[in-house]
Amino acid sequence: MSQIHAPTAAIVGAGLSGLICARVLQDAGFGVKLFDKSRGPGGRLATRRTEQGTFDHGAQYFTARDPRFQAIVAQWKDKGIVAPWTPALIAIDLVDGAPVRAPVGDGTVRHVGVPSMNRIASALADGLEIHADCTVTRAHRLHASDGRPAWSLGATNGRGELVPVDGTFDWLVAAIPSPQAVALLADLPSMQAQARALPMVPCWAVLAAFGTPLASGFDAAFVNGSSLTWIARNGTKPGRDAGAECWVLHAARDWSERMLEEPAEAVCARMLAEFRRITSCIDEPVAARAHRWRYSGPGAKSDLACLFDRDGQAGACGDWLAGSRVEGAFLSGLAVAERILGAR
Repeated sequence: MSQIHAPTAAIVGAGLSGLICARVLQDAGFGVKLFDKSRGPGGRLATRRTEQGTFDHGAQYFTARDPRFQAIVAQWKDKGIVAPWTPALIAIDLVDGAPVRAPVGDGTVRHVGVPSMNRIASALADGLEIHADCTVTRAHRLHASDGRPAWSLGATNGRGELVPVDGTFDWLVAAIPSPQAVALLADLPSMQAQARALPMVPCWAVLAAFGTPLASGFDAAFVNGSSLTWIARNGTKPGRDAGAECWVLHAARDWSERMLEEPAEAVCARMLAEFRRITSCIDEPVAARAHRWRYSGPGAKSDLACLFDRDGQAGACGDWLAGSRVEGAFLSGLAVAERILGAR
C-alpha cells in the first residue's frame, strides 16, 4: 500500500501573518516549520522588558472590523489574551508651531494584548515548531527524489554562521517585509516583481521611562504636523504596571525616512525634545532608547490580500499587502493559508 504524503510548508517569518498561516495549515494536517531571525515570535507585536518597566514599542493597539478577525478576537478575549484599552485619548495639532489639543471620541474599540502586545504572538505560537535566530538567506526551487516540486532553504544565525535546514518543503510562504521577500523569491520572478512593487517605510520609536508620573493630561495622543505621530503611556493599558511611567513615542513617516541612518542616540534626543515641546512635560527620563523599525508599514497601497503562485507552490503575506493594521496582517496570513489549502 502506498504511503500518503503529508504536505509540508516552510513559513519564513513568525510575525502575526506567519503565525496565523502556520496555525491554519497545521490544523489542516500540514507539517509546518516557521523560521524567524529574531529570538522569538511576534514581529511588530513587540514588547521590550526593562528594569524600569515594559514597553509595547511596535504595534500599539488594534481594531477588529472584519467578521473573521472579530471572531478570533472574541476568543482571545474569553481566554484573557486581549482586552479593550480605553485611554484618555487626544489629538495634538501644531498650529503656527503651537500645540492645540482636542479630545478624540470616535467610538473606536481598541484592543491590546494582556499583559503585553507580545502575548498574542506567544499564544498563537504554542504548539508550533519555530526556529528562532534563524535568517533564511535563500530559497531554491527544485524537485524532490520522488519527482514532486519542492523548496530547499539556506539559513544563518545572528552570528552569520550557517544553520542547517533539514529536508525540503512542498510550499514556501514569505511572511516577511516585502524587501526581504524580494530576495527570497528569486526563483519566482513574477511574484518577486510583485513584492518589489510594494515597498515599506520605516518608523523610529523611543522608549522613555520617567521617575515620577508626568502631568501630561492624557494617556495617548495622535500628533499632526510634528516629527512625532503618536505618544502613549504604556502603563494605562490593561495588565501593565500602572506605577511604571513608561512612554512610547513614534516618529512620523517622512521624518523617520530622513533620519533612517542617523545614530540612535541622536534620534532619541531629538524625539524627546519634540515630546517636551508639544506636551510641556519638562522632566528628564531616567532611561531612554530609540528603536528603528526599518520596515514598519506599507509604502504603497495594495488591494491584494496576499501573493500566490499555485504552480510555484509559494505565497507571501504581511501587512504590506492587506493594510498596515494588525487586522490586515491577520487577514493576509489567513488568505495565503486558504489559497494553499484550495490548491491541494
